[in-house]
Amino acid sequence: MKRRRTALLASTAAVLSVAATACHGGSSAKGGGSDSTTDVAATVVTHVLESKLDDPHTILHSGPVGTAPIPAGATQNGKLTAQAFDGIPKVGAVFFSVGGVVSAHYCTGSVVHSPSGNLVVTAGHCVHNTLFGGWQDHIVFVPGYHDDIAPYGMWVATKAYVDSKWVASEDQDADIAFLDVRKVGGGSQTLESITGANTFTAEPGYENKISVVSYPLTAAKPVGCQASTAKFSDTQLELGCAGLPDGASGSPFMASGDKLVGILGGYEQGGNSPDVSYSIYFSSRIAGIFKAATGG
Repeated sequence: MKRRRTALLASTAAVLSVAATACHGGSSAKGGGSDSTTDVAATVVTHVLESKLDDPHTILHSGPVGTAPIPAGATQNGKLTAQAFDGIPKVGAVFFSVGGVVSAHYCTGSVVHSPSGNLVVTAGHCVHNTLFGGWQDHIVFVPGYHDDIAPYGMWVATKAYVDSKWVASEDQDADIAFLDVRKVGGGSQTLESITGANTFTAEPGYENKISVVSYPLTAAKPVGCQASTAKFSDTQLELGCAGLPDGASGSPFMASGDKLVGILGGYEQGGNSPDVSYSIYFSSRIAGIFKAATGG
């Protein structure tokens, strides 16, 4: 069965080919000679994404921030459908850095509260994907991105924390990744101090009223809607909101009080249509991945 978010659309196939070469050319799937270590007890693979501190270039520029409320969604053809808006600070687009240039965004990420203040969460398949050679070693997070504007700067992913089950077999119940990031150009402020953050919430229950913000592939603006999750299985949540196509992987499911209760991904890497999406359930195992990422 087709997995909606496994690959980017055909229009970006050339970019992906270049990205795979840039990330993995002449090296193993681990990329660039960087180190990966597996903590069996914690079921975590810790992978160094950045082997040197060169800052990427970009066509993105500074500009006004998007502070509009997350849309409730509109009814189209009888379905609740996400609407475009200017975004919020703590959710951003996940970009490839190809040949030292920040190019196309292909997934969605969000800031999650941590002691370091520099932690982002996205789907596991946005970080490690066997279809594209394994580790994606040149990832840049742009919080609040809209209209080629990076209102809070660009943040390079330096280290990934991924469930060993995802790395070994792309287990649909382990499709999550946490990323340490640093700001391009440096600075003393943490990401979280600039954008705010959601709080990782273990065992949140299956039924939650949430808001979701996503970055469709190639779109200039994010989309958002407000809906409720339901139980799809013991290990998966289901969300009925149309208009979340390729690029939405990693989108945060945000409940009241800034609670992070899900990440778009999991079953069929998020779903096989833009109408219904999924998330892994934040079990004690997933809480262990988060704990490792925060040094707990």
